[in-house]
Amino acid sequence: MRCKQIIMLVMVMGIMAGCKKESVIKKPTDTTKIEVKVKDTIYLVNKMVTNQLLTPSPVTQTETFTYNSSGQVTKHSVAYKSYTQNYTTNYAVLYNDGKVSEVQRSGGKHNIWDKLVFTYSGNDIKVLYVYPTSESSIVITVNSKGRPEKVQGNGQFYMFKYDDSGNIINRSQYENVNPTRATVVNNYTYDKKRSPFLSQRDNNYILYLAFNDIYTHINNRINTNNLEVYDLVYNDGGYPEKMTVVHSSVAVRKVDYTYTTIIKTK
Repeated sequence: MRCKQIIMLVMVMGIMAGCKKESVIKKPTDTTKIEVKVKDTIYLVNKMVTNQLLTPSPVTQTETFTYNSSGQVTKHSVAYKSYTQNYTTNYAVLYNDGKVSEVQRSGGKHNIWDKLVFTYSGNDIKVLYVYPTSESSIVITVNSKGRPEKVQGNGQFYMFKYDDSGNIINRSQYENVNPTRATVVNNYTYDKKRSPFLSQRDNNYILYLAFNDIYTHINNRINTNNLEVYDLVYNDGGYPEKMTVVHSSVAVRKVDYTYTTIIKTK
């Protein structure tokens, strides 16, 4: 009898061992090795409308942007309308090896140059302004991160300082005849939201020339010298859709942004 019990015990243990092996064989595949694709939404400004608020009659500037398949701006149109003027200026932006090489202007009075020619040498970017009967140039020197460190023009130059995010927090202007004493100093502060032109933050036309100022399109400027304040309203993607510029407590202009979105899979 005792012998039969031992045989039965051995058989049960054998069955249990077999079941254990069976469960190991059917263990689900390790899903941690499955690649999960992430979708990223790219916002591209397709229209930017600026309304001046202190003029005796309405003044509106409507800017539109066209992009290529790589998300680079290829056309920038500026339509200006006031009581006395109504014109449109178009800028065609050309590229070579992914860098802006030339900008061609047609129509309008927004600028008086006919084209801009960009050449690159080490950390220097030379921008040649071609006018109907003359030429002039500036030289932009960038740092190791590709950010403008100095812009040298005719008779004067600008120097820049940055925060940890890469936004310009200080721009100082100097005269060539007295290069140690700044004649104009601007200090800026920023929010933590995305700039409307975040996707164009490395585009040298958008950075230096599209808006007649030098911007780093990472976050949004919200204060200049504690005199000019920028009040922003954001969309669900965290990009500005409305901006009101207030100078010395008086609203001076309003800007509205609309976007085209592109879904990219990483």
